[in-house]
Amino acid sequence: MTFSPTTRFRTFVAAALVVAASLASAATLQSGDALPPLPLKDQHAKSLPVPADTRLIFFAAEMTSSKLMSKALEGLAPTALRDGKAIYIADISSMPGPISSFIAMPKMQKLPYAVAVVKDGAETSALPRKPGAVTVLKTQGGKISAIDYASTAEQVAAYLK
Repeated sequence: MTFSPTTRFRTFVAAALVVAASLASAATLQSGDALPPLPLKDQHAKSLPVPADTRLIFFAAEMTSSKLMSKALEGLAPTALRDGKAIYIADISSMPGPISSFIAMPKMQKLPYAVAVVKDGAETSALPRKPGAVTVLKTQGGKISAIDYASTAEQVAAYLK
């Protein structure tokens, strides 16, 4: 039995996609995993290390979850993240460059708290995500102790109270 070049190419692409999907899902962090080094910079382009005593990492992988975080933090003290030993990571890699440069970043620079801004999605590809929700990584001793998802601003704020 002979296959046409088109059929062979389609088979190759399908197999490559299956392998890529399995590798991507295998790379997602899970409870018990060590927190990998994250090369983070805040909205002012300053290095933002993850302190050893961090207990919560909020990760907004999309616009919907970023809006949830903003709404939750609006009602809290500007020091709520720091006081709660938490950091907030916003992945804006899917945002068009001009929008992020001329609208999103200037808006974030006015915020009274630090936001780790990720412009290259590969940097946070191992972080778990759920559409429409903020990922909440509970950490202890440099390891992930639990992974939760908050789908309302009230749920996000509850972690910081």
